[in-house]
Amino acid sequence: MDNGPREDGGHRRKVENFRLQIPEEGEDEYPETTISSYSDPSEARRRRAPLPEEEAAERARLAHALRDEEKGRGNRRFFRFVWFSMVLLVSLLLARYAVAGFNDMMGAGRQNVSVTVEIPKDATLAQVAQILHQAGAVQDLSFFRLYASMTNAPQKFGGGSYQITTGMDYLALINSIQSSKNRVDTVKVTFTEGMNAPEIAAKLESSGVCPAKDALAVIQGAKLDEDFSMLREIANGSQRYYRLEGYLFPDTYEFFKNEDPEQAVRKLVSNCNAKLTKQIREKAADGGMTLDQTLTLASMIQAEAADKEDMYRVSSVFHNRLKSKNPVFKKLESDPTTYYPYRKQSLVPENIRSTYKSRYDTYTAEGLPPGPICSPGLDAIDAALNPASTQYYYFCHSADGKAYYAATKSQHLANLKKAGLR
Repeated sequence: MDNGPREDGGHRRKVENFRLQIPEEGEDEYPETTISSYSDPSEARRRRAPLPEEEAAERARLAHALRDEEKGRGNRRFFRFVWFSMVLLVSLLLARYAVAGFNDMMGAGRQNVSVTVEIPKDATLAQVAQILHQAGAVQDLSFFRLYASMTNAPQKFGGGSYQITTGMDYLALINSIQSSKNRVDTVKVTFTEGMNAPEIAAKLESSGVCPAKDALAVIQGAKLDEDFSMLREIANGSQRYYRLEGYLFPDTYEFFKNEDPEQAVRKLVSNCNAKLTKQIREKAADGGMTLDQTLTLASMIQAEAADKEDMYRVSSVFHNRLKSKNPVFKKLESDPTTYYPYRKQSLVPENIRSTYKSRYDTYTAEGLPPGPICSPGLDAIDAALNPASTQYYYFCHSADGKAYYAATKSQHLANLKKAGLR
């Protein structure tokens, strides 16, 4: 095949093209580059190639930022360590506190020793905690107060002397100093027949039970009426000097030192309520008297009679006068009523002594006085319900207690001379 002429033509064109691509003399070696009208060539060159000072400053800034970041990470690690250590320390302390507190709460580690603690009246929880701590019954004061506040323990305590065991848990300790069963500061007080309300109150005070004025306030008031129907039957309470006079039964009682006055008086009234049996109340009703009238008459018999046997004859005189239609006998003329609630004129306050008139004076008022004048015993109550059968309207007693009775005024005047009273 003959390829010669074609190769020569192609070769010639390549040579010509090559020559045409060579720039002519005077032309730029490189084509002009188009630059945007918003660009500064020199600025572009500076951006492409930062100055040495700027580059050094940038490197310094980056290094400083790196150091700050490393320092920050170090600080965070340090504070995490401190925080974790504090949490761990607090947790350990709280755990130790809780373990020790719970052991103390349960009485663990304390010996079982019987001790007596004196709790002041109206003592605060803080005072009680300190007293128990000093007695060896509480080791952790703060945990005891925390326990008491969480279990709604009383903020005030009644006071008294209590027998406790140092090995008790907190609950048993608190219950022990609230219960009267554990009190050991008791005192026995005997009230004899014939004592009146002021004398009973004075003995309560002298025995360390409660102030006399507080006891008298209860005796005069109606706080106990709700619990005793016999007290609710008192119809003329406002006319009495001491409303519960006659209902304070004479007996021997056991009280706590610094006992609540209402509780102390309640013991006497409760005993009276028990002593006034159903038979006594029915006997009074059968005789046409209320229970209050029976106690009033019994108190006069108690104050007048020389002994038990004498009570029944004294009772007969009062009954005879109460039943008599003779106006002469409408007044019972019982001496102990003259200055009640005082025993005698000399005991009346001096500033009112010369003009004093008792509302109970049976020399000026007819029939029974407004209420009892003292606390009658069972013998006097029985005598009031079962008087001797006599025709007497008068009686008197000599200084040595010998009794004289009379049916007429003339006989009575003669008896007064015999008794040495005239």
